[in-house]
Amino acid sequence: MKKLEKPEQIRLLLLIFLGVVLIQFGGLSMVAVVLAFVVMLALHELGHLLAARLSGMKVTEYFIGFGPRLWSIKRGETEYGVKAIPAGAYVRIIGMSNLEDVELEDESRSYRAQSYPRRLAVSLAGSGMQFILAFVLLFFLFSMVGSPSTDTWEVGSVVSDSTAESIGVSEGDQILTVGGVDVSDFDQFGAVVRSSIGKVIPVEISKDGSIEVLAAQVGERLTSIGAASFPGLQEGDQILSVDRQETTTWSQVVSKASQQETFLLEVKRTDGTVKTVQSTKAFTPLPPQQMAVQGFFGVSARHPLKTLGLGSSISRSASETVDLIGNSAKAIAQFFTPGGLSSFIGGAVEGGGSASQVGTGVSTNDENRLLSIYGVALLGSSLFESGAYNFIWFLVLINVFVAVFNLIPLLPFDGGHVLIATYERLRSFGGRQHRADVSKLVPLTWVVLIFLISLTLVALFRDIVDLPDFG
Repeated sequence: MKKLEKPEQIRLLLLIFLGVVLIQFGGLSMVAVVLAFVVMLALHELGHLLAARLSGMKVTEYFIGFGPRLWSIKRGETEYGVKAIPAGAYVRIIGMSNLEDVELEDESRSYRAQSYPRRLAVSLAGSGMQFILAFVLLFFLFSMVGSPSTDTWEVGSVVSDSTAESIGVSEGDQILTVGGVDVSDFDQFGAVVRSSIGKVIPVEISKDGSIEVLAAQVGERLTSIGAASFPGLQEGDQILSVDRQETTTWSQVVSKASQQETFLLEVKRTDGTVKTVQSTKAFTPLPPQQMAVQGFFGVSARHPLKTLGLGSSISRSASETVDLIGNSAKAIAQFFTPGGLSSFIGGAVEGGGSASQVGTGVSTNDENRLLSIYGVALLGSSLFESGAYNFIWFLVLINVFVAVFNLIPLLPFDGGHVLIATYERLRSFGGRQHRADVSKLVPLTWVVLIFLISLTLVALFRDIVDLPDFG
């Protein structure tokens, strides 16, 4: 083991200082996300290292991080160590292309001298390691943490100033019946509530193991038709007043709005914020109650986690991993279309965007919203604080997405090495091994790098000026 020299000691102290700053401003959740990314990429490179070793190739370096060396140790012919910038990892295998000079005695152990199956195995091993990691994480999730049960639901959150809050419904309660109707299925609960506008109905609730029956008057919220009646309103809004006159029902809104053409509406949004909107009637007459509003109770559902058995966990983990690989490949293919790219770049100009969906690295309302590492880190931090289930899913989705992305058949991705190895195999015949001249691909590789950097900067800009709502 090498003793740390003074410059390396200074770098190590600086890294520790930066870690303390990260904890101070980002919290332990951000540290957990950063460490998870480093481990993920370190395992990716470990996959390449193990495959190269098994194939007889010479591996000279395996480092976590980039930049100046902090610490290293040499074991055999490989130097292992840590560098100052914890932004990933790398492994160095000799003779990755015809551009690299290799000692004559080592040529037989270079990457380029190996058979096609061995080169293919080494190139795919990084992503393969991430797919295995995703499977292991899913197996742990399903067997130890649990999977949401579809057989029952409980209250996940309660909207302020709602029917649910007025009768004392709390997070974790179970709503058993509404108006005498079994609502063990949340969709059924929603259907009953929506059709009970303004009615006083009995609600049977399981609270802390005891059963209570409470009388509740169902509130109301605008439907899409009701919202369209007044420009500036949205589906799910609650009209609180018309020209400063309080309203609690749609009939009161109709009565007050029919007296004039332009008026001020005070509305409560679905997120709880109250806004004042100057509006007019879009329709005359205004639509009837059964079309304009629907019942609103004010709770969200969550499904209790239930662990699976060994066999079910293995089967579910395998099927989920395969599905995620397919979905990630589809999302990447859709993004790199003219329409996808123009929409993404146009969103940066228009300042559009919204909540994120990690599995594809895009948002729910903007299907071309690619997140920067900054946005992904904030998302991961938010999910870490929300509990083990969400955070593990985040790690699985990011693992699979990065692994699939790395298989794009262009340099400098692993997929580029797969393509070159396949091309050389197709051009090799009659006992002669053809080697591609990688120097011809250097201009294209630079174009790819510049393109990726540009996308990264656009994504970062969008995440800074229009940060997605991670809940």
